[in-house]
Amino acid sequence: MRNKAEKYVFYQSLHGVYIQPKNMAKGWRRFLEEESEHQWLAISLFFVFIIIGAFAIHGTSKLTGMDIKNNSALENSRVLEISYQDDGDYYSVSHTNEGAYLYHFADGERTDIINPNTDSSASGIQFITELDNGSVATSIEENSILIMDGSTTSNIILNNDRGNFGIIDLSENINEDSNSMILVTDEGDHTSFRGASIDGVPSSSMPNNVDVEWQKIEALSDDEWIATGIQISSNSGQDNNPASPEINPVIGHVIWTGGFTAPMLNKMYSAPSGEFHSMIRMGDEMIIAGTTQTTIFDSNDLTFEHLTITSSAAIKADCDVVWFFGSINSDSVIKWTNQGYEVIDLQHKLPIEIESYGSSSKIIYMHGINSNGDYKILTFDYSSYGSIESGRGFLNFSFILIFSVIFAVMGWNIIERMKF
Repeated sequence: MRNKAEKYVFYQSLHGVYIQPKNMAKGWRRFLEEESEHQWLAISLFFVFIIIGAFAIHGTSKLTGMDIKNNSALENSRVLEISYQDDGDYYSVSHTNEGAYLYHFADGERTDIINPNTDSSASGIQFITELDNGSVATSIEENSILIMDGSTTSNIILNNDRGNFGIIDLSENINEDSNSMILVTDEGDHTSFRGASIDGVPSSSMPNNVDVEWQKIEALSDDEWIATGIQISSNSGQDNNPASPEINPVIGHVIWTGGFTAPMLNKMYSAPSGEFHSMIRMGDEMIIAGTTQTTIFDSNDLTFEHLTITSSAAIKADCDVVWFFGSINSDSVIKWTNQGYEVIDLQHKLPIEIESYGSSSKIIYMHGINSNGDYKILTFDYSSYGSIESGRGFLNFSFILIFSVIFAVMGWNIIERMKF
């Protein structure tokens, strides 16, 4: 306990009265020794909590929300094309030992649109594309677009005055008032592009094909589209085998303003290797994801930016986030935003080789084959990452809460002690 003289000196120091340095140091020393044992204990416990919390947070920093299951709609089927709706329903082209099915799955029930026991035309389907009105489109014969709305189907027959052609892919104009689309077409000896209006009148085919086998197309603006494909060329070097052609993935910037005039290939980029599998529009930019690189096309200055992000699938989530998934047995995924990207470790290695994918209601669905040759569905609830329900989110919340409580108590104790 302090004697009266010491208390008087310390009281004077708190009220602005000058105290000699020697007496001041002695007073603080007594304060720390006699009044703050619990403060130092609290600080020690807090540092122990920090160390334990750091290990716990590191242990729960891996990606959560993933699950693997069988295809309940069509067992042991290989899903090659799929389009998910907002409510979790989907349209799918799936191959089995019986042949190729085209079906609609809704409310836990499968409705066959094309059954291989009576019709083999589903085996030639190369795309399923969702339209602005919620229906989906595909093609099973030349100059024809099959529209599916639930189990109801209808056909748009395209005029053949400008020739017959198969349809490899299509993309609607993002301007809903234009009622137009661009088609990737099979012209017999080459692929090309044609514009088409909703009334079934196609444009002429694009003349400058530059020996590219075009495969996919996505709208970027009212009159711009991005297409991907492969360019096959013979090797000309002395050390190369001319019987082994060089195959390079390509990206094309396509312009079409409507009418009967053919679309025009405005700009093209050829990558050195791999293939491009996904196109995701992000405002004025298009992200083109590939197996050996990811390219971003900016429509403002018509430039290509190349990133070293490799993947087997790329899916857009909410809030302009893109998730990149690798090949089977990969141990991490990539989360990309406009501010950059981060690599996130998986709790377990990716169990399937992804062949098709889609998303619905904060769930990403990836269909593929595992190492045993079984066809599986890998689901990922991206809303669980970092949320309070996840282990990492709960630990983060607990860390902040306990940190705040401890320092509030420490601050309150110091104030009480300083009051004397």
